[in-house]
Amino acid sequence: MPQTKATPPFTPPIDESQIQISWLDYVDEWGNRFPDGESYSLIYPQVTIPSTAYYVPLEVNGTTIPYGSEIVRLESTIGIYGTGLLDAIPDDSLKAQYEREHRAGVHLNPAMWAGSDWASTGLYGNTRHPKRFTYACSRGPLQDGPGANAIWNITNVTRGDRRYHYMTATYARVASQDPNVQAHFYQYYPQYNTGDVEADIYNYLMSRDLPAEMSNDDYVNLMVWHRGLAVPAARNLSDTVIQRGRQLFREIGCAHCHRPSWTTGPDRFTDPNGFFTTGDRRLPSYPHQKIWPYTDMIQHQLHMQNDIRTGWCRTTPLWGRGLSAICTGSADRMHDCRARNVIEAIMWHGNVQSDARRSVEQFRNLSKADRDAIVKFINAI
Repeated sequence: MPQTKATPPFTPPIDESQIQISWLDYVDEWGNRFPDGESYSLIYPQVTIPSTAYYVPLEVNGTTIPYGSEIVRLESTIGIYGTGLLDAIPDDSLKAQYEREHRAGVHLNPAMWAGSDWASTGLYGNTRHPKRFTYACSRGPLQDGPGANAIWNITNVTRGDRRYHYMTATYARVASQDPNVQAHFYQYYPQYNTGDVEADIYNYLMSRDLPAEMSNDDYVNLMVWHRGLAVPAARNLSDTVIQRGRQLFREIGCAHCHRPSWTTGPDRFTDPNGFFTTGDRRLPSYPHQKIWPYTDMIQHQLHMQNDIRTGWCRTTPLWGRGLSAICTGSADRMHDCRARNVIEAIMWHGNVQSDARRSVEQFRNLSKADRDAIVKFINAI
C-alpha cells in the first residue's frame, strides 16, 4: 500500500506521476459472447512502476529486493457505508457460515479457517474476533477497521492513541540523509533542532511521542460517523422484473456467496487499541436487527487475470452498489474496478477454477430478458 503524498520538506515513497496503469482487453473461453449472440467486453489492469519512481529501496521482511521484481495489484477504495452493521454480525454466526461452507465442500482460505475452527491467523489481535473487513480480510473489529485505521495510516495524522507516524525505518533513514530535506527541515520543525540535522530528521520520523494532531473528540466524532454511515434503501423491489431477477439470483446460486441477510447480535463491540471500552455508549450500536448486505463475509477465489493479491477476495456486499453510477458517474465494480458494469462483474466470476463457475454457466444460458432481470435486481438492492 504505497504512499504517494508527503508534506514538505519530505518526498513521497513513490512518485505517483510515474505509475503506469494499462487497461488490457481479455477474451474469456466463450469469446466474450452469450449463446444468444449478445457480446460483452472484459478488461483488466496491468500496473508498472519504474525504478525512478521509488524514493526508498523495496524491502520484504527486512530484505531488499531489486526494482522490477515486484508485482503490483490495484485495490480500489473499500466502501464503508453499513460497516457498523457488518461489525454487529455475531462472531458465532460468522463461524457458523464458515462451517456451513466447509461442509458443502467450499475451499476456504487456510489462513482463516483450519477445517473445524478459526486458524490462528484468522483471528484479530487480543480481541480474538475473526477478521472480516477489507478485501483481504485483514481487519477484525471496526474500531481498527478500514476507516479507523486509514484515518491514521493514509494521512499520517497522529492522534491520542497513536502518537507516531505510519513509518518505516528505511524511509526515515533515506529522508534523514536527503540534502533537500536537511536544507529545509528546521524551517518546518524548528523545535527538533539539536544541531545534528540527520539525527533530528530520523528521530522525528521515528518518534513514538509526537503531538496528537487529531483530538480525541474529533476521533470519536469520526467513529460515530464511521459506525453510523447508513446503507441506501433498496429501490423498486415491487417491480415484477426485479422480483424475477431476485428469484433467478437465488436459483442460479449467486446467493450462496452473496448471502442476502444476517441478524445482528448484541453488538458489544471491542477496540483492539483500547481507545474505546467494550460497547462504548458514545458510538452507535445495532443490536438484533435483520440486515441485507448480500455477502457471506468470506473470501473466495475467482482466478481472474492479474488476480487480487493473495488470490483470495472477500465477497463484496452488494447493498447500495447500484447507486454508484448515479452518485459518481461510474458503475465500476470488483476489487480493482475492472468491471464497468454488472454483466462484466458477473463474467469475471467465470474462470473454470472459480468458486462461482457453476453460477456463471447458468447465467450464460439464461435468456437476455432473464439476464437483464438479474442485473436490474442487483442494481436495485
